[in-house]
Amino acid sequence: YSFLILFICILYFFLCDVLFVNLIFCLSVFFCIFMFFFFFQAEDGIRDAQESRGLGDVYKRQATPLKHLLRETNQFARIETEAYGNVSARCPELVKQGWQELFRGAETPAGRVEVGEALGLCGPLPDQQSAGEVAGWLEDGLETMVQYGYPYPTEFYNPVPAFPFKVACRRMIQQDTGLGALRSAADVYYNFTGQAGECYQLDLVMRQSQKYRIKMGQQHRLMLEWDETQRGWGYQCCTEVYQPMPTDGRTDFLPPSTPNQTEYFQNCLQTWGVVPRPNWEEMTFMGSDIWEGSNIFLTSGQLDPWRAAAIQTKPEWVRSGSIVVRVMEQAAHHLDLRASNPQDPSSVVAVRREQQASIKQWVEQWYHTHKALM
Repeated sequence: YSFLILFICILYFFLCDVLFVNLIFCLSVFFCIFMFFFFFQAEDGIRDAQESRGLGDVYKRQATPLKHLLRETNQFARIETEAYGNVSARCPELVKQGWQELFRGAETPAGRVEVGEALGLCGPLPDQQSAGEVAGWLEDGLETMVQYGYPYPTEFYNPVPAFPFKVACRRMIQQDTGLGALRSAADVYYNFTGQAGECYQLDLVMRQSQKYRIKMGQQHRLMLEWDETQRGWGYQCCTEVYQPMPTDGRTDFLPPSTPNQTEYFQNCLQTWGVVPRPNWEEMTFMGSDIWEGSNIFLTSGQLDPWRAAAIQTKPEWVRSGSIVVRVMEQAAHHLDLRASNPQDPSSVVAVRREQQASIKQWVEQWYHTHKALM
């Protein structure tokens, strides 16, 4: 392609010269030089001292925030499961047992009464289908306690203790039954300070489950009871934030679920008149090859399930020292961006210092490069 462009440029240059068009002549020379060196550099590596990788190889090695992995694997759920399993291997097993007891109990009127009592609901399950909504309510608590599993108490959505998933896991072991384990998780996340009262209102359970399904890209039909935030998020999930996540119930502890893309798109079209653009978010914000950038600091928390879509390693062939990748041990969602706390793990403290040093260095480099123009 480089030589084809060069040939076209020479031909263009010759025609302009024959016609004695001085302006076009000058533009032609500039065009030839620019096009030749631009394409030649891009394909043959004149800009770089290292051996040429070629455009094809560059694209094969692309490494962006890997949002597509949320849709293609159950890694999100596996990270969540791993957090509980690291407290005790018994906890994921009890949660799996709990789903079986929940769905089996929902099959009969007597079973629905039993499930309601075991989970601390204010009444029996209204029907068999409601078991799925109760499961979503419980899944929300299980996931959020890991995502926001900070080393100190927080009140993002509900008041929870430090490392709430650890507290929940220890209570699960004390109960040592499936439904008892699910109830333990609910009590830590939804009622740690007694704010839910003596029992969980079923309408609130259903509403919270719906919010969770929307957040995880699992539900997209417009519902009358949606508030503005839910409607906005529902629309986003039908446009640029396409992230339905599969689970298998084996390598993770959640009920098995395989998203149906055809149904998903049809629901979006019916509800909003649009269909998702699955790769738009990934390509628009980071592009096809993040390693061609500079001055980027990428961090992930080891506890954060969203780490499943993060860049966690830096390939050896990347020469840029201004792209830094760190995974922080015992850190939850964006903990490095929160205010400092005496309970912060050493990994987060170290990363914050490294971030400050990197930003200072980048600013100084920019200043020295551009100060002559200031």
